[in-house]
Amino acid sequence: MSRTITFQPSPELSAFIEAQIETGGFASQSEVVRAGLRLLQEQTAASKLQQLRRLIEEGETSGEPIPWDVEGFLAKVTKDTDGSTDD
Repeated sequence: MSRTITFQPSPELSAFIEAQIETGGFASQSEVVRAGLRLLQEQTAASKLQQLRRLIEEGETSGEPIPWDVEGFLAKVTKDTDGSTDD
C-alpha cells in the first residue's frame, strides 16, 4: 500500500531532481526520489552484509573454540533471574 509523503528538498536537491527529469532519465520527481531510496536501501543492505562478513571472519580467526556447558549456563541464568545468590 503506497502512502503520500511530502518533503521539501533543498534548492540544490530540487535542481538536481529537475535536471534528472530534463535529461530524460526519469519522468517525474517521484521516480527520482524512489530511485534514490532504492540506492539507499541497497547501500544499507551492502553495509550490513559487509559487517556480517567482518564479524564472521573475526570469529573464524579468534582461535579454537572452547567447550561450552549449555545446561550449566542455563541453570546459572535461571538461578540469577530467580534472585538466588548461591554459587
